[in-house]
Amino acid sequence: MRAVQPGGIAALALAAGLGLAACSSSGSSSSSSASQASAGQSSTATAGASGTAPGSPNAAAGSCGTIPTTLPSDPDGVLAALPASLRALYNGYPTGVYKSAFASWTPKSATNKTVGFLLSETNNGYQLALQQILSGMLKSAGYTVDQVTSSDEVTDQVADFNQMVEKKVGVIVYEPLSSSAFTTAVATAAKAGIPSISVLNSVDSADTISVGANDWLQGAQMAAQVASDIGGSGKVLDVHGISGVAIDTATYAGVKAVFAQCKGITTDDTIYSQFADSTAKSQVQTYLETHPQKIAAAITSGSGATGVMEGFQAAGKAIPEIANDSMEDGEIAYWYQNKSSYKGVGITTTPPGLASATLTVVQALFAGKGVKLSAIVLDTPLVTNASVAQWYTSSMTTSSTGNAGGPTSLNVLPSDELSAVLG
Repeated sequence: MRAVQPGGIAALALAAGLGLAACSSSGSSSSSSASQASAGQSSTATAGASGTAPGSPNAAAGSCGTIPTTLPSDPDGVLAALPASLRALYNGYPTGVYKSAFASWTPKSATNKTVGFLLSETNNGYQLALQQILSGMLKSAGYTVDQVTSSDEVTDQVADFNQMVEKKVGVIVYEPLSSSAFTTAVATAAKAGIPSISVLNSVDSADTISVGANDWLQGAQMAAQVASDIGGSGKVLDVHGISGVAIDTATYAGVKAVFAQCKGITTDDTIYSQFADSTAKSQVQTYLETHPQKIAAAITSGSGATGVMEGFQAAGKAIPEIANDSMEDGEIAYWYQNKSSYKGVGITTTPPGLASATLTVVQALFAGKGVKLSAIVLDTPLVTNASVAQWYTSSMTTSSTGNAGGPTSLNVLPSDELSAVLG
């Protein structure tokens, strides 16, 4: 993985400042539809063929380029109680959604302001940005941050999490590599009176609060746009991250649900990038040198889109449409600079956006407001050629590392959603 350039660190600091500003005004933010209008298409109205929103009355149910509708398990009726516009964010959500164990939680101590922050390895720009921005936001808000960056071994992560419970921190923010591996650990934490917030990857339990995008829906939205752009026909290269990681599994489940309705689209799922651009580049280059068939598009999960582009270039191939749910700076630079002849698709939970939303939940818990649902889904916009200019900055080059912060107007956890999910 290429090192983060000095300019990238400055950009992270700026992004952190923007994120903090978003946090301080979250209570009076505009509604989801208004905030997303200037950042891209709303996630609840992704364009399908001919600009028709999948699932709308004008889209033929089950036709290529539409998104199937299936809500997750809702045993406690918490989703059913949400407004329809917010309930749509949970379409295809990969785990059940429950009444949160922390719906009426209040802190045991007014002085314990320690937040355990457990991140997985920082081997790409997204992880580095999230670590720096979220840690900085928590500290600026007056919390003591007990930060641990774990290895990519699930057993190490769980052990680090359990150690934080033993330390009796006030709240734990963690990024689980394996959702199922944490169900016992979060139950132990809840029993000890310690709320935990899972970022990016959802955990199927009422004993933790999952905060992040709906990865299944993001995958489906990207696939719907790709299907429309390539005319429902061609070979799509799926560049996975790490096998078995929830974000990857859910994203491609959404992709497959859409492509299952497209008889002319085939996929290849043999490449894994380990969420690193360098690995994505070498794996894609090797694949293309032994597979001469034309690739109509590539879909990547997590970081790796810039590496995928570089892999096509290294193999002497034209870069096809790339759909990515991480929105890397290098990818955006190429996309923006070539948008007259190149099509791209992106959707992402930006590091500043995720950090801001997480801080909002942490502050709500410490204020004794409680959280009603076990999962808070962020409203992320789909980015296409029509809106990529809003994500591009003059500092971005095709060799840039890191991930886009998005336009300043972007608000992935607007006030109407906050009022519905917080006590």
